[in-house]
Amino acid sequence: MDFDALKDLVKTITRNKVKQIEVLGNPGEEGSMVEALYDAIAKDKVGSDEEAARLMYGKNESPKSQAYLRLKGRLERNLINTAFFVDVNQPMFNERTKAYYNCYRDFAAANILFVREATRPGIDILEHLLEQTIKYEFTELTAEVASRLRREYSRVGSVALHERYAKIHREYEEKRRLEMQALEYFENLINYYIVRRSPNEETHQLASTYYDELQPLSSKADTCQYHFHTAQIGIIKYLSVNDCTKALAICDEALALLRKLPNAGRGMLIGTSFQKIACLIQLRVFDGQAEEAISFCHSINEEGAFNWFRLNELHLHYCLFARKYEEALALFEKASRHPKFEFLSGAVRDNWQLYGGYLHLLAALGKLSAPKVEQIVGAFKYSKLSNEIAVLDKDKQGMNIPLVLLPVIYSLVKGTFDSADISPESLEKYRKRYLDNDMNRRSAAFLNMLIAFAKRDYQSASADKKIKKELEVLEREQPQVAGQTFAVEIIPYEDIWNMMT
Repeated sequence: MDFDALKDLVKTITRNKVKQIEVLGNPGEEGSMVEALYDAIAKDKVGSDEEAARLMYGKNESPKSQAYLRLKGRLERNLINTAFFVDVNQPMFNERTKAYYNCYRDFAAANILFVREATRPGIDILEHLLEQTIKYEFTELTAEVASRLRREYSRVGSVALHERYAKIHREYEEKRRLEMQALEYFENLINYYIVRRSPNEETHQLASTYYDELQPLSSKADTCQYHFHTAQIGIIKYLSVNDCTKALAICDEALALLRKLPNAGRGMLIGTSFQKIACLIQLRVFDGQAEEAISFCHSINEEGAFNWFRLNELHLHYCLFARKYEEALALFEKASRHPKFEFLSGAVRDNWQLYGGYLHLLAALGKLSAPKVEQIVGAFKYSKLSNEIAVLDKDKQGMNIPLVLLPVIYSLVKGTFDSADISPESLEKYRKRYLDNDMNRRSAAFLNMLIAFAKRDYQSASADKKIKKELEVLEREQPQVAGQTFAVEIIPYEDIWNMMT
């Protein structure tokens, strides 16, 4: 910043006492009501406005009282002000995250200066800022900064600088438009894809149309966001018809490109790697590619983060398909004993509970030590497991299937099927209602085999013929992955059958 701009900045920003700027941690504020409310919330001493009002002002205080509302308002303002002074020199902030925070903070400061008519320092800040936004590929912010610089130089009459920033603005507005187009197509497709959970030609055609439009424009957009969302659409294009081989090729192509780009976010790399691992599981490729992808994800992931649990979940699933059962149990132990495990919720928590049930099944099948599984997972009680799993139970044609099949297989292995509250007739009804469709051919075939097993006639001549037919279905049909993170089979049906018989 040149000295004239610095003079303008000094005259615009007056010296204030730190105490007059309301932020958390000001000297002399340690015992204030604001600090006390902050500590109460931070330490989980209060969980609602009602509890906070009573703690601060007495048991009869209403959360709608003016005293409490003023106090709460001051805390909110202090927190917002303090957000501008976040210490980004923490391990959780990588270089790009630091740059993102600093760039948006400086952009806000420059706009405030323009409002105060401090034009020269505002321009100086934006010119330095533009270098960073271009370097770190903050496309939207680059367009905004270039637009403001173009406007300011048109007012001061600098034709050359006006044209320079106008050119940058046009370039990045087009990049922003293309990024938003790719994002919009991806979000449209995700909404469609999740609702239509089965392999679907209509979804495939829509994804193909989007992908064919976006792919030729990759060199023009040439941003990480554009490459990532275009690749995601390509992956859905093939997964929507259960073509894991071509989906895997898109994953490999996207990862090769993104890993070369300095501004590819961890989320992009991890998300694409997850899809690669899922495809390898479905294709039953156990040649080290999955382990390599898992190791790469761990190298850029933060232990205890949401994606760390998802990575271990996917790794555990891989181990079950690769018949590495001891390793699967060790992964369950590592994840379930992490302090942040208890904060998992929804389908993610349900999946871990379901895996615990199948580890008990492997113990019953003699593949794992039963005492060791019980020590790590806890006692197996299907009724408790079923009651605790809320989200998956609603997905009748998806991850509800392994939840329904688990007690059937377990009771058959333990020899308690006759005393269990399960009948072959009820299983037949379930199969006809939920499994007789293109998506669940394998599950329908396997359930037919379990029903034959339950009737004790799987070794008779007629049953043998039927079992052979169903085994041919399992051999012919690939586990369906469409619309789900990975297929509904926790352990491949063929493996379970071989262990049972």
